[in-house]
Amino acid sequence: MAEKPEGDGGRRSPPKRETREALIAAALAEFAEHGFEAPSLDSICAKAGFTRGAFYVHFRDREDLMVAVLDNALGSFLDAMIASGGEGDDLARTVDRFAGIVSLLNTSPRGESPSSETNLLVPVHLAQALDAARRSKRMRTAIMGALERASRRLEEVSRRGQEGETVRRDVDARQVGVLLLSLAVGVLVLRDGGVTLDAPGLRRTLMRLLAPGDLPG
Repeated sequence: MAEKPEGDGGRRSPPKRETREALIAAALAEFAEHGFEAPSLDSICAKAGFTRGAFYVHFRDREDLMVAVLDNALGSFLDAMIASGGEGDDLARTVDRFAGIVSLLNTSPRGESPSSETNLLVPVHLAQALDAARRSKRMRTAIMGALERASRRLEEVSRRGQEGETVRRDVDARQVGVLLLSLAVGVLVLRDGGVTLDAPGLRRTLMRLLAPGDLPG
């Protein structure tokens, strides 16, 4: 099935990967502006500049697209939050990044500007997505998979911090990962409800809980 007819001066259809990414990007933009449930498949395809025929080359149905969008959105958010590379050895840097994201979310509550930096960072309404996941095994599996990967990454950051003596050794690195991830998800859900949090206070408290006693919080 052709994704787009050749034309317009003989230009060829874009590669399949580009088409898939364009459809996901269009869905993210529509969800940011109208919420997770409202945008129709036709509106998403129109925004991407493709037909339903092109859509069905890449996705079985709208739910399949929503699964891909959730995986993309959560992955981007968690990549922004979790330090990597050399920074990945220092839990404090991940906590700093998390506090910075909380501050950013506080400056533009959900619903103000669909094109704002915060909505580009977390385009989906997570509370709506979690509600939809209760009714969809595929979506629930996608969310759990993304969160499990993030939890493992946070566990590894915590474990390396313990080896480098920047994180208390008497805490379970696995549970630290779960705790930080739960806090991140809670922040996103509260943000959807218009609640703001004290980002500096969160950072100080986390470091006092996790850092060895002889290190500053």
